[in-house]
Amino acid sequence: MRYGGTRAVVLCVVLVALAGGLVACGSGSHGRNCPRAQAGPDLSGRTLPGTSLSRRTMRCANLEGATLDDQRVSRATLRRANLHRASLTAARLSHVDLSGADLTDADLETATLRGVDLGAADLRRAGLRGANLAAVGLIRARLNAADLSQSVLARTDATGADLRDADLSGARFVDSDLTGARLEDADLTDTVWSDVVCPDGSRSSGQPQTCVGHLEPAG
Repeated sequence: MRYGGTRAVVLCVVLVALAGGLVACGSGSHGRNCPRAQAGPDLSGRTLPGTSLSRRTMRCANLEGATLDDQRVSRATLRRANLHRASLTAARLSHVDLSGADLTDADLETATLRGVDLGAADLRRAGLRGANLAAVGLIRARLNAADLSQSVLARTDATGADLRDADLSGARFVDSDLTGARLEDADLTDTVWSDVVCPDGSRSSGQPQTCVGHLEPAG
């Protein structure tokens, strides 16, 4: 079941004058880096052990295309980091600050995130199929077209999150807050709602519980 109307197709073509010609730039080729004066370490494209990030402060780090599959990362500050197209399959992140980070097109399939701050992070098109999110902050996060199918989101604050076009089929929301979240065109097939604050501020209700009918943010 999809909630909402017709999918919007956004085409962005940037024309740049280069050597007398015009270059069309496709979207999503690179992630967002901080201005040079604020830039952190450049670890892009590398295969990294979790210990290289754990208990470290690396704001604005460039981790684009980095590989952290099956790695454990704990108590790290990676605020506004660039993890575009990074691979974190089955990674275990605990108490990591990724607020404002760019995780567009990142692969977090079956990853475990506990106490992770993803507030205002960009997770458009990210793959989180089968991921386990516990006490994760997704306040105002962008999850457009993200794959959250079969994932579990427990005690997660997704206030104001943008989940338009996201795949939430078979996902489980438990004791979570979706106040003000946008779910237009999200795939809600077999989504489970258990003790959830729905987008309009009401509580999931019925047997089994559901937020269907309460998916429009209030006001």
